[in-house]
Amino acid sequence: MGWHIEEEAKRFVESKRIQFLGGLADGVDDLAQYIEDNVHQSDERDYALKALQEAVLWCRWSVEKHGIK
Repeated sequence: MGWHIEEEAKRFVESKRIQFLGGLADGVDDLAQYIEDNVHQSDERDYALKALQEAVLWCRWSVEKHGIK
């Protein structure tokens, strides 16, 4: 019986992780597109997009290391 509850908890945590990462990807894609549509091509825009990508990587690493709230 305890094994079933443990497996269910693992599935729940994994589904939260997948939902978070999907939402993060969707939000970042929308924001990157918004930036590209509204900010002139420049080194600064490129830096901003790179920083956004870096933020995603740090978030993903944090989720892998510490899990989801």
